[in-house]
Amino acid sequence: MTDDMTGDRGRPSAGLVAPILIVDDEPVVRALFARVLQEAGYAALEAADGIEALELLERHEVALVLLDSTMPRLDGAGVIRAMRARPATRTLPVILVTAKANLEDRVAGLEAGADDYLAKPVVLDELVARVGAQLRHHAAWTEAVAREAAERRAMTAALRRVRTDDVPEHTARTLVAELRLALGLEGLALASYGPEGALIPLAVDGSWPGRFRPGDPVEAGLARRLRDRVAHGPWVLDHPARGGDAAPGLGTVAALPLEGSDGPFGLLALRVASAPDGARAFARRMPLFLDLADLVAALLRPGLEADAAHRHARAALEGIIAARAFVPYFQPVVSLTDRSVVGHEALTRFSDGTAPDTRFADAARLGLSDELERATLAAAVGAADGLPGGTFLALNVSPSFLLGADLSELLPGAGRDIVLEITEHAPVHDYAALRAALERLGPRVRVAVDDAGSGYASLRHILALRPAFVKLDMGWVRDIDADPARQALVAGLVHFAVEVGCALIGEGIETEAERSTLRRLGVTLGQGYLFRRPASLVAVAGGPTASASGAAVGA
Repeated sequence: MTDDMTGDRGRPSAGLVAPILIVDDEPVVRALFARVLQEAGYAALEAADGIEALELLERHEVALVLLDSTMPRLDGAGVIRAMRARPATRTLPVILVTAKANLEDRVAGLEAGADDYLAKPVVLDELVARVGAQLRHHAAWTEAVAREAAERRAMTAALRRVRTDDVPEHTARTLVAELRLALGLEGLALASYGPEGALIPLAVDGSWPGRFRPGDPVEAGLARRLRDRVAHGPWVLDHPARGGDAAPGLGTVAALPLEGSDGPFGLLALRVASAPDGARAFARRMPLFLDLADLVAALLRPGLEADAAHRHARAALEGIIAARAFVPYFQPVVSLTDRSVVGHEALTRFSDGTAPDTRFADAARLGLSDELERATLAAAVGAADGLPGGTFLALNVSPSFLLGADLSELLPGAGRDIVLEITEHAPVHDYAALRAALERLGPRVRVAVDDAGSGYASLRHILALRPAFVKLDMGWVRDIDADPARQALVAGLVHFAVEVGCALIGEGIETEAERSTLRRLGVTLGQGYLFRRPASLVAVAGGPTASASGAAVGA
């Protein structure tokens, strides 16, 4: 062994608390290594074999293990395997000391997990240098792990402060504001893919080029390049001005896909100021950014998918309105005494077979109630030209539409008396304003309260609006001939109607027994399958027995 004790072997760059563990079955070697390391500023522990070394590692914290490859009881490779199996020593640096000619020991040790090796006879300056190098490397690695752990804690704390919102842009604004500061970024942006490949920034925080403005689609060429690149995974660009993809002086930019169930639905863009190793620094932080992209995607995806579904449904309904993909159907209102037709209720049937109540509920949810109501009313008024003269036209309208729409031009076009049916289920917040709106429509427009008895608002509507007609919900009419309790309730309502000056219309009459019972109780008007099903104008003109198509459509 070469005892080269001359020269300056250096000192540890920082005070080292944990000692170096020297494992060798030769006491002279252990003593020599310990003395050399101590002169270099390191503390030392000694073990005579592998078993003793593992016992010391259980009781002491050490900074590095200097390990002989050939020892009794347990050799160096065995010690390394045992260390790598223990969480506390899994990453502890190990320098294996082998005979110069023993290549097999070196390979076995490195395969078991040694970080470096020294060949005997050991040059002592090299020993100190390799120990220092391994400690510096381990310290840098430990520092990087601690730094990443701190960044992850900061990221987690920032995400905990985010409150998701039904509006994706609101969630995105909170995300970029919290995360940019937590991660020390110059800029952070979130964008989603829109129709036809558009890239639309949802939120931007910090310093970013003007082309990234929330709500404004990114220039088509740049959007296409970004989408193509991040489709294959994260993309990092340093000095982007040379590539023509961003503004001069932007620094280093990373773009990561936001993954959805059917592929990327957007991207996360991060920016740091220009630095000599900007791209490498981003690459080192990429595992953190990948996890961040997954978490951001999980927070944004439900809102964006709901928003996309909302936009798609709204566009589909706008198409239905524009194409007038519906047909007015009419059902007669008859005298229960002689079955003469006194009026027709206009109903809407959609070309795709969607139930009217479902379609109008969708319109309310999508903010298109007024548009759909106006279109269907206009279609009904236009089609009513073919109805028999001397009969009124009943139109279903919502209170909100009556208050917000100008019907003064639409309704006179019917050329007949109009009855506006206001459903009991629609809330009225201002009866005075509703009455004023109705009065402005003139004397040929009367009011009916629809679905009376199916909810809580019937009497309030009747008392506040003084309608010309009150329509009994079909739930009151069905099998009334066999239900004395309902007969008593209807008889009381008939008395009330006489007192306030309105007529009752029984809805959903299907049997002769129901008609005769209602007539006996004093109900004068009715409609239902007994008289005719809702039908298109062609079927109505054909008479009471016409309309095979209408017979397939419910009231």
